[in-house]
Amino acid sequence: MSKKSAEKAEKHAHGHRSSSSNRVLRTVTFVLTPFLILVITFAICFLALVKPFTAVKPYLNYIFNTTSTTRSTEYGGSLNIYRADDAPLNVKEVEDDDTGETHTMIYPYYGDFYATLNDESAGLVDVPVYSGTSNEVLAQGAGWYNGSVYIGNYGNVVIAGHNHTYFYNLPNCEEGDIVTLETDYVKLTYVVSEKVVFHEDDTTYVFPMDDDRLTMYTCWNNGKLGMSEYRLAVICELTEREWKEVEQ
Repeated sequence: MSKKSAEKAEKHAHGHRSSSSNRVLRTVTFVLTPFLILVITFAICFLALVKPFTAVKPYLNYIFNTTSTTRSTEYGGSLNIYRADDAPLNVKEVEDDDTGETHTMIYPYYGDFYATLNDESAGLVDVPVYSGTSNEVLAQGAGWYNGSVYIGNYGNVVIAGHNHTYFYNLPNCEEGDIVTLETDYVKLTYVVSEKVVFHEDDTTYVFPMDDDRLTMYTCWNNGKLGMSEYRLAVICELTEREWKEVEQ
């Protein structure tokens, strides 16, 4: 066999081996990729069924890398899509109608970390509350509805949350539970007075009220997760307002 013929035969053999390797690689990819997606999906669904969201959230963040799109929002941070870190505080002196004393309030920017919510009896422990109720905000915690009164003011403070995340345990609230809502400038203590289910078009419970109350609500599917046209509201009566010293 001539040298050229040998080289041609070698190239042909090499090309054949490469083609075979590519076919094997494509076959493996086509088979394994759907299988891996199925396994990950099944694992997520299984965890969501057997554990509250707060327990599996670190795993979801790791899988989907959800922590890379925002700055740290733990206790005092702000979602980076709403304002700069160096934005000045919105501070105002207010008068307590009961005592006549003057106290300092800090008004949040949209997306700011605003307060911490607790009803330990129901399993709501250190729930972060942010200013606003957009999807971006509710992905980080519960959301203070900015159509309601500011925390510390007199009236109806309204807080919303998803039933599959931070308000997963809201249905566990019972009459008589002690609920606290604490900001950098005030701590409010409430007692749960009633639970109601209402249609999403009914604004009765999120409107301003003459009495001091906290209204927490989430989607209601008769105990199932997911979106619904109905809402479960937990209504609480204020029992104590403790103002704090604010350093400016």
